[in-house]
Amino acid sequence: MIKKRLFVFMRASLVAAARFFAPARVYTAVLPAALVLLAAVAGCGEAANSFRFVFMTDIHVRPELEADAGYRSAIQKVNELKPEFVITGGDLVSDALAQPYGRAAQLYDLFIEISRDFDMPVYHTLGNHEIFGLYEKSGVEPDHPQYGKALYQQAMGIERTYYSFDHKGWHFVILDAVGMTAERSYIGEVDSVQLDWLERDLAGLAPGTPVAAVLHIPLVSVYEQMKHGATAAFRPSGVVTNSLQVLDILQRADLKLVLQGHLHIVEEIIYGDVHYITGGAVSGAWWRGDRDGFPEGFVVVDVDGERFDWSYQTFGWVAQIDETGE
Repeated sequence: MIKKRLFVFMRASLVAAARFFAPARVYTAVLPAALVLLAAVAGCGEAANSFRFVFMTDIHVRPELEADAGYRSAIQKVNELKPEFVITGGDLVSDALAQPYGRAAQLYDLFIEISRDFDMPVYHTLGNHEIFGLYEKSGVEPDHPQYGKALYQQAMGIERTYYSFDHKGWHFVILDAVGMTAERSYIGEVDSVQLDWLERDLAGLAPGTPVAAVLHIPLVSVYEQMKHGATAAFRPSGVVTNSLQVLDILQRADLKLVLQGHLHIVEEIIYGDVHYITGGAVSGAWWRGDRDGFPEGFVVVDVDGERFDWSYQTFGWVAQIDETGE
């Protein structure tokens, strides 16, 4: 079946273009010649600063709906592609928000167990579904020692939910874009402590170092406009509410790429020299098939110096649901 997808390219003004998926279910962004990011040079050896990595977001591991088997299938496909590392984009489990401790801990254990199947290093990003006990129906009180982001930090063995790393001349920044409200809900937000850290982190880079930023809740998207019209707005939980502050800091460096999740769609926005890619979902529509025509998959990025190319790769999963939807 040929599936339609919509990528959005922005350069000074917004242009929407409808494109089609290949029957093999491999999605590739095709840019005009003036915007081609990666040129294939026949007969040339691989450069020292060329590499491939994978961005996998919205995995939503759970024992039900064979989501555990689906995640294993995705990892098998990733291993075949031989990236040098993987970045997950948040919503790793489904979910810790409304669950008691026993269930939430079980989900984290399941995710960590399956993730051992990767053949390469994996860098994780926090998503809203990782926030333990935030919803009152979980029965968890805020004084629980693992409440909020603490369980995620414990399970992942990390001291904080944001960090950076370098790879072959690129600087990668993993941000925590989930804010917790007094009403026990979440919003898209990068807090002030993290903004201060980000400013210091980027200030230490050599001039011209290409930067990629990763976060779960998007900095920018046109999803609501495409679904509900040009004047439709996101709720505070749908995008980062202080995105301008975040971008002001990021763009002081040589920002090239922003990878984001949360929406379960594939989207690319180009504004200036920055590519904002919303990376679909490994789980599709939460392991119930396609999400608005976007099937289960992940983003493959091939880097050559400061240039890159990317594609959305499916892994042949067929949703395992019965007549009741479960």
